[in-house]
This record gives sequence, structure tokens and C-alpha cells, in this order.
Amino acid sequence: MLMAPSRSARCLRALGATGVTTVMLVVGLALGTAVPARAQGVMPPTVPPDAGGLLPGLDPRLVGVPIEYAASSRDVTALRDAETRLNGLLQEQTGLHQQEASIDALVAYLSRVQQKAAADLVEAEENVRRLTALVYTNSSTGWQASAFLDVQSALDASRVDKLGTSLTEQLVDAEHRAEIARKRASEVSTKLAYQRVGVDTRLHQLETVDLPATQREVRVLSETAASTVAGAAVVGLNIPVATLDAYLRAEATLGREQPSCGITWWMIAGIGRVESNHGRYGGSQPGAHGDVVPRIVGIPLDGSPGVAAIPDSDKGVWDLDPTWDRAVGPMQFIPGTWRRWKADGDGNGVMDPNNVYDAALGAARYLCAAGGHLGDDASLLRAYLSYNHSDAYASNVLDGARGYQSIGLPKPIG
Repeated sequence: MLMAPSRSARCLRALGATGVTTVMLVVGLALGTAVPARAQGVMPPTVPPDAGGLLPGLDPRLVGVPIEYAASSRDVTALRDAETRLNGLLQEQTGLHQQEASIDALVAYLSRVQQKAAADLVEAEENVRRLTALVYTNSSTGWQASAFLDVQSALDASRVDKLGTSLTEQLVDAEHRAEIARKRASEVSTKLAYQRVGVDTRLHQLETVDLPATQREVRVLSETAASTVAGAAVVGLNIPVATLDAYLRAEATLGREQPSCGITWWMIAGIGRVESNHGRYGGSQPGAHGDVVPRIVGIPLDGSPGVAAIPDSDKGVWDLDPTWDRAVGPMQFIPGTWRRWKADGDGNGVMDPNNVYDAALGAARYLCAAGGHLGDDASLLRAYLSYNHSDAYASNVLDGARGYQSIGLPKPIG
């Protein structure tokens, strides 16, 4: 809660407890819990490989680590099913456009075939007429017809020579074939036109109804699934995915800003464990973007026995109390303290103590300022005592932090 000497008592009361032992029971952390055995070779759920899309900026070290869903993971499965349907529709759309292009190309080809067949038919008819007139007037033989017909006609000179006395029959046959080719090309063109109508009809249905509906479904399910993944507990640490990601991100940010501090994710996790069970106190849960819902709000700091008196300083913006200040969020910042240490841990332009990313970064900066280089227990205790002026509190936080350190980040499986 980052406040006055009486903060320890206030913190315990805010969490509904009467002592450190009770606080530990309330947060329900089981440090060192082993990864459950795989029953019959069934793999436990893990942080999805595409969780970077569900939780933008997710630390890659978390991808593939085993998790336990706080609620049913049906929404994650539903998202995968919807994405599969969407991919199928997109593939169908691509296929339909390809069919359109193929039909159009074939229709264009058949149009050229029809034109060629029509031209061949005209030429064949002309050749028959000319040959008939020649034979009738001159009693010509085949070689004479060959001389008469030029080489650019439908039947070249060498072929005319070979036809000999059957030239008339061959010319009539050529005329017949040209007519058949023209008709067949026309018939196929008609069938393709009907196919094109069918493709266009399906494509219109796909692009105006099916695709938009499935895309909307994927968007909605993505939000739901992201919240499910965000709130899932990392096996072995019992820290929600989004909260652990926030600790890791704060560690990375301070590594750039204040490398001499040496703060690590597990040092921050020690605070988050005691203050709010990593954003889960009272049934709250970190969501897709790290916002803890519902908000975690402590007791009014109204000067009651063991409680500091701090009049409202934020007009109830953060703690929803326009009369007295209250500690808020997963790191239990008092509004006045948050004004000094507020941070934008998720880079969305908003600094909100109810967001695990913002709160974790603010707490990390506070600890570095208070403890200096956090390289030993003495400096850590000094930092934790500045967060809450209680030896019991600082010792409890340090024990939890060291416990997380000993467990370490779980290894991806698969």
C-alpha cells in the first residue's frame, strides 16, 4: 500500500486478515507446487504459441509453459474452431476467384475457337463451291484443283494433291468438322456461363455474409480467449500469465532504465503475492490487457484504530471513494503514492494502478528507488520495508520472493 507506519495493520485489514499467517492463507500460494503428472500421456494446456496475438507483447519465455485455466477453456477452443472456419472461408474465396479467372480465360479461348471455326467454315464452303465450279466447267482432276487452290487456303497444296479424286468428299468433311467445332465451342461457352453465375453467387454470399460474420466471431472470441489465457495460472508458480508477463516486462524495463538496480521479476512477484495474490484477491482476475476486473480496493483510510487517516486525494477516480483514500489495484497503491510512481507498463498511453502492467512497473521503480542495488537480502528488506513499514510484512514478502527465485520460470513443454 506504500504508506504510513500503520500500513501493516491497514494492509491486513484491507485483505480481510488479522495477521501474516492469515494473509498467507488468504492469498493461497503454494510455492514449489510440482507440475501435475500427465495422465495417460495427455499434455496439460500451455500458453498458446500465438499468445503474442492474444496478449500483445507477451514475453516469449512464457510461450509453451504449462498453465491451469481458472475457468473452462472452451472459449479458447471455440476461437481455434472459428479461426479454422475463417481460414477455410478465405481459402474458398481464393479458390472462387481462381475459378472466375479460369472460366474467363477459357471463355476467351473458346471465343477465339468459335471465331476460327466460323472462319474455317466460311473457307471450307468457299473451297467446295470453287472446286465444284472448276470440276463442272473444266473436268479437272485433283492435281488441277491443287494448282487452282492457293497454299493459304484451309487445305494446303500438298494435301490437295494427296486427296486426288476424293477431294470433293474431303472438302465437304472439312466443312462439316468446322461446323461441329463451332457448335461445340458455343455449347461449352454456354455451360461456362452458367458455371460463372454459380461461382459469382457463392462468392457474393461468401464476401457479404459468411466472411464478415466469421471475422466478427473471431474478434469477439479473441477477446474472450485472451482473458482466459491472461488469467490462467502458470503451473509451479501459481501466477496468472498476464501478471507474470507484467513482472517480466517491468524487469526488462528497469534493466534498461536502471541497470544498476538489478531488480528481477521474482522480487516484484513477492510484493504482488502478498498485496493481492497477483491480482486475484476477492475473485478478481487480470484480463486480456492486464486490467484487473473487478477492481481490488482496500478499506477506507479513515483513521479507524490501526488505520491512517488519509482524506480523498483523487476525487474517487481510482479508489471509487470521494471521501477517503483507499489502496487500489494489484500492487495496492494509495492514490497519492500512485501520482508519484505512476507508470505505463503496457505502453497504451494510460497509467492505471488497476492494470497489472502499469502497477508492476510502478512498484519496480519504487523498489529500486528505495533499495538501491537489490543484490542481497539486506537491500531487499530495505526496499520492502519502504513499501510497508512492518518487519513481518517485509520478511513475508522476501520469503515469497526467494521462493519464486528458487522455482524459476517453468520450461516450455511439447
